[in-house]
Amino acid sequence: RDVTELRALAEETSMQKRELEIIGEIITISQEKFHEFVTSALGFIEDCEALLRENPQHNIEAITRLFRNMHTVKGNARTYGLRHLTNTLHEAEQPYVELQKTRPDIAYDQASLMTGLFSVRIMLEHYASINEVSLGRKGPGRRGSVEHFLMVDKRQIQETIQQLEKINTSNLYELLAAHQTIRKTLRLLGTERLVEILEGNLSSLPSLANELGKIPPIIHIQDNGYVIHNHVSAVLKNVFMHLLRNALDHGLESTEERQLNLKPVAGTINLNMNVKEGLLQISLNDDGRGLNLARIRKLSVEKGLLANDVLHADQEVARMIFHPGLSTSDKVTEVSGRGVGMDAVQGFVKSLNGSIQIRFTDQQEGAAYRQFETVVLLPQAYTENVDSHEFHPVSTLDQDSDSPDLKRARS
Repeated sequence: RDVTELRALAEETSMQKRELEIIGEIITISQEKFHEFVTSALGFIEDCEALLRENPQHNIEAITRLFRNMHTVKGNARTYGLRHLTNTLHEAEQPYVELQKTRPDIAYDQASLMTGLFSVRIMLEHYASINEVSLGRKGPGRRGSVEHFLMVDKRQIQETIQQLEKINTSNLYELLAAHQTIRKTLRLLGTERLVEILEGNLSSLPSLANELGKIPPIIHIQDNGYVIHNHVSAVLKNVFMHLLRNALDHGLESTEERQLNLKPVAGTINLNMNVKEGLLQISLNDDGRGLNLARIRKLSVEKGLLANDVLHADQEVARMIFHPGLSTSDKVTEVSGRGVGMDAVQGFVKSLNGSIQIRFTDQQEGAAYRQFETVVLLPQAYTENVDSHEFHPVSTLDQDSDSPDLKRARS
């Protein structure tokens, strides 16, 4: 009886320790961001459950999608430092790694896969329960659902009100200026800057760098005054979770290699956002060695994706990184080597009616490594420019002018 009681006490102590660790993980995340993570993760899990129910037999397309979902949730869990959930996801995704092989060492077992998925759901709901019950943080917090509520810049609203209170309603120019100011304010409601959207992803990079034995990178973000409507921010977080991790893991060299090449020990990752040719373009590049075209070409030939006896252009070879299961990593770790990142990124971007491109930034056609940038292209409707709706005053306003602004003012 004593031994049984000791074991029960030890188990209870272990559970309490885990509870405290989970609480410690959760409280470092804002209520809004944690709610958003749980909602997104449950969506992926529900998609996985539906896929498993629809596929009692081995289906490589379904397996690829299942693994992509699980790997994305795991990446986001790691981003927020949710260690216990990350470990559960890592265990649950292992069968999919094997089942994607041409000759897997395990048999497809629908019941077993569903059990693994159920363990993920239980752990995820456990985190959600601790957040709501133990911490009292029920729901999305102040921000609420983006379908019903919008974040508003209080300072901007106050400035607009002050301008309206001072306006001379008999002055046509002031009426036009006020119209443009209000229009701009309304169009910017429910938007976020890129750095705000990627805050969680960026804050996780130092710990990921330490795990990889690298110096945390320097991040430069140039948004050129553009902001993004927050109904697409959740998908963009998934996109750049993969892109940033790839840049840190595959792009930036080890500290020793950078020192040998007389580079700063801390690598640099650049993000640039702009609107060109009617599209929102978000590009990412780093100061690493470049895209390993030689290895991509070799792996593509081995997998039968490219013909061995044909000279393929670098751009054609580069596109192979979007193929499921292709990875340039020499070894598989919890961080990389699964060959799922860019495949997942392409899927997320397509869900926003966008596309993704690899653009070379050097002229070294045929080189083993080439400098490049990854460019995400999205519909322009997803963005606004903070300065694009400013009214630009002129010295005089011709009352007989047929300008659109004057016509609107007169009407």
